[in-house]
Amino acid sequence: SSDLSTDVDKDNKAAFLKRKLLDVKQVFSAKAQMDHQHPDSPQTAVEQQPLGKVTSPETGAGCGVTNNAQGDGKFHGKTLQDLLFVEIFAGTARLSKVAREQGLGILPVDKTATRATQVFIANYDLTSPEEMSSLMTLLAAEKERILAVHLAPACGTASKAREKKLWSFRNKGFKVPGPLRSKEKPMGLDNLEGLDKIRTEAANIVYSATAVIIKFCIGNMILCSLENPENSLFWHYPDIAEILRVHVGFSVYFHHCMHGGTRNKKTRWWSSEDVFSTLSATCDGSHKHATWNPKVVGSQLTFPTAEEAAYPMLLCKRVVALLV
Repeated sequence: SSDLSTDVDKDNKAAFLKRKLLDVKQVFSAKAQMDHQHPDSPQTAVEQQPLGKVTSPETGAGCGVTNNAQGDGKFHGKTLQDLLFVEIFAGTARLSKVAREQGLGILPVDKTATRATQVFIANYDLTSPEEMSSLMTLLAAEKERILAVHLAPACGTASKAREKKLWSFRNKGFKVPGPLRSKEKPMGLDNLEGLDKIRTEAANIVYSATAVIIKFCIGNMILCSLENPENSLFWHYPDIAEILRVHVGFSVYFHHCMHGGTRNKKTRWWSSEDVFSTLSATCDGSHKHATWNPKVVGSQLTFPTAEEAAYPMLLCKRVVALLV
């Protein structure tokens, strides 16, 4: 019976790998990706800025763009279509879609494709050891043509917004999310239980997987970038903090409202190479911001933090301009 069980396990693994291979082939299909090239949203005046120049949000002056793909000897003889931009935790995959529009090959990765439209998502759940291993095998196979890897793990369990008391809503009987981590306990508070404990432990697996991918990129001299809110406790997670100590890299800070966003969300954008420094921007107070206040929908509270998970289109265009 043990031999039969082993055979079944082998068959299941083979079937899994076959499904993943077909999934990735579909993502890599140039025709499939090009057939889905449609504008993600109507362009606003500010989004129509030419990609050849990035305007400094602080001075309004044009600043040069780093021609990373064209100037890197590693990719000598390759066209943009030969190169691959990998976006892990892609969500809406706006960044990948802008990269595709500029002629790059793309590999947007997420555990689900529900938030993305007009683009194929390679489905990998990084909490699954088998799927994480499969993704690492894929990255290793494609490493010679990977231009950059960008990672933006969800910060839900690491959000400092959870520390807000919101007494006005508590007093009305609404359930208000509480802290799940702290700087002293970045892997999770001691008293977690139920769904909070499950969510935090799952996020820990994802954060550790993120660190593995970053180390792979650094070891193979692949440009990698990592994004989370500036005050997110994600940055204190041990595996991530270790990378930032050993391989200091380059951190850029900016408010989203200076790159087409509607709120003054402050973001930290870390990278293994000094490519994104021109993104640095502090809100200049010249515009209004959308509110951070939660809204009552039925019997539940909804928080605007979820709306901020998708990158503004202008930010995407500026990021890609610094890559190509």
